[in-house]
Amino acid sequence: MVRIADAIKILEDFAPLELSEDFDNCGYKTGCGENPLKAILVTVDTNSEVVKEAIKKGCNLIIEHHPSIWKPLKSINPSVPLNAAIIEAIKNDVCIYSAHTNVDYTAGGLNDVVAQAMGLKNVSFINTCSSARQGETDKEYTLKEYAKKIADCFHDDNVSTVGDPDKIIRKVAVINGGGGREDALLETMAAGNDVFVTAEVKHSVARLAKDSDYAIIQVGHYTSEKLFMDLIKDLFEKKLPQIKVYCAEAIGDPYNKRGEIWT
Repeated sequence: MVRIADAIKILEDFAPLELSEDFDNCGYKTGCGENPLKAILVTVDTNSEVVKEAIKKGCNLIIEHHPSIWKPLKSINPSVPLNAAIIEAIKNDVCIYSAHTNVDYTAGGLNDVVAQAMGLKNVSFINTCSSARQGETDKEYTLKEYAKKIADCFHDDNVSTVGDPDKIIRKVAVINGGGGREDALLETMAAGNDVFVTAEVKHSVARLAKDSDYAIIQVGHYTSEKLFMDLIKDLFEKKLPQIKVYCAEAIGDPYNKRGEIWT
């Protein structure tokens, strides 16, 4: 008999919890690891529709990337969407487990998968204490050409850029998800990269890049992390071939596509 805890051990062997950032809240959110494992649903985010999808597909384990509980709850009001999802999971004996920055940081983890999807070569850690990766492009691009390549890679038509559109790009830094912080920008710039690919760039960070003759390609947070689902699905299918694993279909990018609002 395969228990939920057996699947979690496989995940934690791949991405140890010790790699998680201090602000993070990885690990169990609902459920019991001792229960027999039926099937697994992998998702970037969890809401009520995801829990219902898990139940419909016979899954009693949801592996989420973004923790559904970040801070201690003072109340559980079902009118709050996330609370409703948690209640639904508990009522139906569905375990929710968060695998967030530990999966971003680990070798072979989400940042490496994203760098590979971008076609980068000679990918390496910029700093072993950071999730940032850097690599080389297959050829010389201008910033505007490389931004188009990234938009196509992530199927993201909301990509934006900072910097000279004709700047030559050969060396690229990437942090999947919300890496648009000043410390990350300075770290990737100091490592000699031509451009920093990430999401959720603050205005002050964009200004700093512009004034420093550096470049940024900003992608959507969700679009840069949806590969999490395939990564974790592949991990479990290799280690637990007898267990069905699904990628969530009930949830996607919360942002509208540019073509849906601009005509």
